[in-house]
Amino acid sequence: MTERSQPAPATIRDLKTYPDWAPGGSRFSEIVELYLPLAYGVASKLLPESPDSAAKIASAVFESFAFRCRRLSKRTVLASWFFRSALFAVLRERKRLRPKPAKSDPLFARSRAAIKINKLKKKYFDIAFLSLIHPIPAEIALTLRTSESKAQKLQGRAFKKVSKIIRKNKIEADALSFLRDFLIPGPDELKQSITSQTIACTPKQTKSPLARDIIHAWEWFLFRRIARRIAIGVARALVIIVLLFGTFIYLATHGYLMGFFLRMQRNQVAKNFPELLKPARPWPVTQEDRARLISTPPKTSAELYVNSNIWSAKLSFTAAEWEKIRPSRVDPVQNMNQGGHLILRNPKAKRNGLSGVLGFEFNWIKGNLEFAGKTFENAAVRYRGNGTYLNSLYGTKQSFKVDLNKFTKKQKLAGVKDLNFLNCIADNSYLYDTLAEQLFRDLGIPAPRTTYAYITLDAPGSFTNQPMGLYSMVENVDADFAQDRFGSKQVPILKPVTYDLFLDIGDDWKTYAPIYDLKTKATPSELIRVIEFARLTSHADDTEFARRLPDFLDIEEFAAFVAGHVLISSYDGFLSNGQNYFVYLDPRSNKFGFIPWDQDHAWGEFRYVASVEKREQASIWHPAVYNFRFLDRVMKVEAFKTAYRKKIEDALDNLFTPDRLFAQIDHLAGIVRPAIAAENSFRLKRFEEAVSAELLPGPRDGGENEGPNSRVHQIKQFIPNRIKAIREQLKDESKGVRLSRGP
Repeated sequence: MTERSQPAPATIRDLKTYPDWAPGGSRFSEIVELYLPLAYGVASKLLPESPDSAAKIASAVFESFAFRCRRLSKRTVLASWFFRSALFAVLRERKRLRPKPAKSDPLFARSRAAIKINKLKKKYFDIAFLSLIHPIPAEIALTLRTSESKAQKLQGRAFKKVSKIIRKNKIEADALSFLRDFLIPGPDELKQSITSQTIACTPKQTKSPLARDIIHAWEWFLFRRIARRIAIGVARALVIIVLLFGTFIYLATHGYLMGFFLRMQRNQVAKNFPELLKPARPWPVTQEDRARLISTPPKTSAELYVNSNIWSAKLSFTAAEWEKIRPSRVDPVQNMNQGGHLILRNPKAKRNGLSGVLGFEFNWIKGNLEFAGKTFENAAVRYRGNGTYLNSLYGTKQSFKVDLNKFTKKQKLAGVKDLNFLNCIADNSYLYDTLAEQLFRDLGIPAPRTTYAYITLDAPGSFTNQPMGLYSMVENVDADFAQDRFGSKQVPILKPVTYDLFLDIGDDWKTYAPIYDLKTKATPSELIRVIEFARLTSHADDTEFARRLPDFLDIEEFAAFVAGHVLISSYDGFLSNGQNYFVYLDPRSNKFGFIPWDQDHAWGEFRYVASVEKREQASIWHPAVYNFRFLDRVMKVEAFKTAYRKKIEDALDNLFTPDRLFAQIDHLAGIVRPAIAAENSFRLKRFEEAVSAELLPGPRDGGENEGPNSRVHQIKQFIPNRIKAIREQLKDESKGVRLSRGP
């Protein structure tokens, strides 16, 4: 490229590309010729009262340029640099000369406009002054290394900003004209002086005071720019952090991150306890084991639900069906904690409970069930449970619900169509449900029966005849249950989920339906009976409530129901979170009764409520963890208090004794131990600790609330301590402890 074809220098990059144009170069005079009008003009326009200062300032600007040129960024636009340097020098000289121009003086407006323009963003500032020296759009685009169209758009925005500044300072001129006013040619002798002076400049040469001031002004300007960028960056980072934190808190408190937390927990458990991921082994193996296995299919529910032996069961699925069992997702409940209560109903989920609240929707799939050698084809199977399901996500042993009748009508096992297989993940002893429901039945409550099954799973591509381990089977509370207990399927059975049981919420059953979750059929008059009881509970004074309560509630049975929960400190249900029980209307008496459910956290184990010592000492007269208005009202009724006290006293004398309960524990432990051993060595170790009478070392509430990292709860430690605490309260030697959620 010849010298003539070289474009006029616009940036430091041009000077480094063509050194002849740099200070001391043979063509530096062309730089002086090109940019002196800008430096000289700024000084002349902004310091008109001192004509000699313009030459002095222009000379100092080029002197400082000669000293700083090598250190400037390649992207530095020369026109911008010379304008800004001249402005710095003018402001220094203005301070020296004084006084400042009056606000009414046009010079004041021009100076303030120049200072405001100096504060424009770099991209706007550069293109505005680049346009003065290089008015050709192609040259501007080349300098900025962009297209002409983009350069023109940027130029237009820059001039708009300059125009806005001019208008605010009441200057009548357009942007380009205002800027061009700063271009004033300097005297020829000044050009020659600057050129010769620049050639003589050396790095060690003493700078003139004004050149030194310009350099210092630049250093301060760059420092402020960097500090401002850092401050802006920090502020933006803080805003982002606050927004992210706020978003995180919102999502976490509204349930949207629960899936993420569960995956994290699952991965952490799998990492910390790899032995839990080892597959269970086939069972039975030995002849002694086979003797414990029931090989003949049961004919009646009484034969099905026995605790003397273990059933063999196998679930088989096609690969396609097994893929469908994975829960669907619905919107979780927003703000799960309301008024100190954990909300356990999600209007968008089909099922009440924690799983539905978190947005898990269990799907029915088709499979085959082989039970004690008998095969049931086309059975409906889904996952079941709430906390039980969530706490089992680290592995493959989930709980199952099987409906034999859903896809194949009139298909039943021993007269029942629904089967519940509980994985016992939350219960290290495998005994809590079995022992609790037995105690309730002994107290006179129509509680569900239990048994055990060792399950194998087959799903091509996922499991090939893979043993899952030992499961507890709990009788389903439904029409078949009603037929067995009450002699008729026409018994309304409800499963409430509410902290306000029997609260009057109107006269329309539709408002009650999602709360009370009817599990069987009911006539309109039977549903009205629920509403009538709600009216009595909500509006009657204490005298009327006590008088009419026996018309609605089986006092003796409800006393046994409450006594059972109190004896075993069962705090994952009726006494704590408004769930895990059934209410039925006995057609023979037209009175309501209660059925216990889901006792895998009973026997003082539920760590989300107080400490184990406090659960052992829990008050028998104020047993509820929350403000349970219905129970509080009932417990004030003298007839109930009498029946309730007698139920507890009789239980302590006959049913709830260490000798009797320890014998049951040892008997059941002997039955399930071999199957647990086949399932997992880790589970076997915790099982032995759970049923042992020897107190484990360390604090009784150590570790997490639940899961493999939690402290093993020892039922044989709980039972005598609970009996002692209850007897002390009956003798008025202690008031017991009124429990609340938390430690």
